[in-house]
Amino acid sequence: MAPPSTTAAAPSASSPGARDALITGDAVMLDLRAASFAVRMLSALIDGALQLVLLVGGTIGMAWAAARAELDDGFIAAGIVTMSVLAYVGYPVLCELLLRGRSVGRLVMGTRVVRDDGGPVHVRQSLIRAVMAMFEIWSTSGAVALTCAVIDRRSRRLGDLLAGTMVIQERMRDLAPQRVQVPASLRDWVLGADVGRLPLTLMQDIRSFLPRAAIINSESRRQLSRDLLRRTLPHVAPAPPPGTDPEEFLAAVIAERSRRDEVRLRRNQERQRELSAEVRAVPFTG
Repeated sequence: MAPPSTTAAAPSASSPGARDALITGDAVMLDLRAASFAVRMLSALIDGALQLVLLVGGTIGMAWAAARAELDDGFIAAGIVTMSVLAYVGYPVLCELLLRGRSVGRLVMGTRVVRDDGGPVHVRQSLIRAVMAMFEIWSTSGAVALTCAVIDRRSRRLGDLLAGTMVIQERMRDLAPQRVQVPASLRDWVLGADVGRLPLTLMQDIRSFLPRAAIINSESRRQLSRDLLRRTLPHVAPAPPPGTDPEEFLAAVIAERSRRDEVRLRRNQERQRELSAEVRAVPFTG
């Protein structure tokens, strides 16, 4: 393997390691994770089943009440239309307004609808999403919504694009922390290396990549490791030995940085305890 290059490469929006963040109107970056297509589909199935139960149950109940009251067919037709509007439009709109962008299905799957800037949805946006769902989900058996969600990088359907909304993943599984170890081949090098200038965002990217490296596609894994290598090299001195594997280099850097941070933290805590003990030992003079 060729020796790591020392040329810095800033991450771009199209690079594999770039984040898909949202920018609010106050220029604040929100690190939100868009819900995957599979999660959205399961949530839609749950809500769709509830809507069908509401529609069928309400229609049967209204037809039974109309038959008991001997009402004409016009009242029955009006009741069916009313129940359809309540099931297809009223249910999603009321759920999103009362549950802050959630529905029964989204509560189960841990997702929520927000605006493109990360804020809560309004009545107009919920109404647009519900009306468009009647076309792209119910009228076409989900074909239009499926096509749009697969194409869009945030898995948004047509209603989300028109309303300016997206579905984010709120509840995610907690991963057990894994302590990265310094590879044996780099122990001597990393002890004398300067790794204290790593930016916080870069450290977060490395810590996010290393535990997932084994399950990432081989080509994507190679691209991500090389991108992180190029971003890390300008902040580390001296450069690693020629031929160093990018993932071993990243593991050595992040492990040594974490070890030094822990040592510094323990020293600060010990110093604080010593100062507190000295203050308590000073006799009080009134």
